[in-house]
Amino acid sequence: MGRIDNIYEPPLNQAVDLPEHVHIVAQPAVLDGIDPIRDDVKLIECGVDDPLPIHSLVNASIVVIEVDPRSRNSLERVDQLRKHAPSVPVIAGLGDVDIATTRQLLRRGVSDIVALPFALDELVTSIVDVADKIELDVADQVAPAPFITVLKSIGGSGATTVITHLAAQMTSDLGEGARSCIIDLDLQSGDVASYMGVAPRRTLADLIESTDRVDEEVISSVAASGHHNVDVIAAPTDIVPIESLEFDQLMMIVTLARKRYDLVFVDLPANMTNWSLSTIFAADQTLVIGQLTIPSLRHAKRQIDFLVSMGIPRDKIQVALNRVEKRLFKTIDASDAAGALKHPILATIGEDANLLRTAQDQGELVDAFQKRSKFNRDIMQLADLVADRLAELN
Repeated sequence: MGRIDNIYEPPLNQAVDLPEHVHIVAQPAVLDGIDPIRDDVKLIECGVDDPLPIHSLVNASIVVIEVDPRSRNSLERVDQLRKHAPSVPVIAGLGDVDIATTRQLLRRGVSDIVALPFALDELVTSIVDVADKIELDVADQVAPAPFITVLKSIGGSGATTVITHLAAQMTSDLGEGARSCIIDLDLQSGDVASYMGVAPRRTLADLIESTDRVDEEVISSVAASGHHNVDVIAAPTDIVPIESLEFDQLMMIVTLARKRYDLVFVDLPANMTNWSLSTIFAADQTLVIGQLTIPSLRHAKRQIDFLVSMGIPRDKIQVALNRVEKRLFKTIDASDAAGALKHPILATIGEDANLLRTAQDQGELVDAFQKRSKFNRDIMQLADLVADRLAELN
C-alpha cells in the first residue's frame, strides 16, 4: 500500500492507504493534476485515440483510464481491457459525465466513473472504494493456478521433452488429485500431444475459432488426457501462420485453464511474436530451455536480453540446460554458460537419448520405463527449483 498524508481538505485530511499496482492511463495533460499520488500509482501516458498499452497493464490491480465517448477507439479500449483482464476493475475518467455515457460504460463492465480533470479526493475515494469491493469479492475465491511459459532457445533444444516431464513431476509434487494442463502454442511444429501419446480430436484451433463461446466446459472438451495428471491442449493439426493468434484470444483460454487446473504450462515457439511476448509478460515464470552449444547459448542470450529490455524482471526468467553430457573433460560447462549468458543457470538435465527415444516412440514419459534414471532425477530437481521460484514470488 502507498501511504498519502495530509493532502486532502477535511474530512479527508488524513492518511489514506492506496492499493498497490493501480495504473492510470490518460493523456499527459490529464496526468499532470495528480502529482501528490504520482509515487503511489503507475502513470501511463496515452492519448484517447492511441492503442491500449496491454503490455504495461499486465500486473495492474485497478486501471483508471481516460475515456472520450466521442472517440470510438476510446470506448473500444474499455472493451479490450475488460476482455483482456476481466478480473481487473476499471474506473473511467470522463470529461463530461452524463447519464447516457455513464449507463453505456456501466454496461461495458466499468466499476466506477470519475470526472476529468481529476479531483484528487474523488479519484482516491473511488480507487479505495473499488479496492474494498475487490477484497470482499475475492475473499472466498481461489487464486488462479500458477502459469509457466517454456521458451526454446533454438529448435531441437528438447523443450517439449522438458515441459512434458516437468508438468507431470510438478503436478505429482502437489499431491493426489492435482492436475495440470499444457497448452501447445508452437503453432507450426508443436509435438506435445504426440510426445504424450494422444491423438486429440480437437485442438487449439477449435478454441481460437470459438473464443466468443469458450468457457471451462469447452476447455475441458478440447483438452486431451496425456498422462494420469496432465492434460494437453494440442497445437493445430494444420500449419497456421504464426501471427494468426491474437493475445486477447489466448489470454481468455489461459485464464479459464488457470481456473480449472492446478498448474498451467505454455509451450512457446522459438520465434518471438507480439502475442508470445505478451504471454511471457503475463506468466508467473518463464523457463528458457537451451543446450551447451554456442548457437543455443548465443540465441538464449539474445532472448534474455530482449525480454529484460522489454521490462520483464530477470527473476521471472529461469534457464535450464538440456542434454548436458556428464564427461570428465568438457569444452564448456554450466558455469561457462552462465558467464556467457550473464544470467544464472537454474538447472542442468543430463543426456539419455536411448531412454527418451524409447519413451517418445511409445508416447510415454520416461518414468513408465525407468523411474530411477538420471534424467528423472534431474527433472525432479528442476521441478523443485521452479516451485521454489514460484513460492518466492507469491
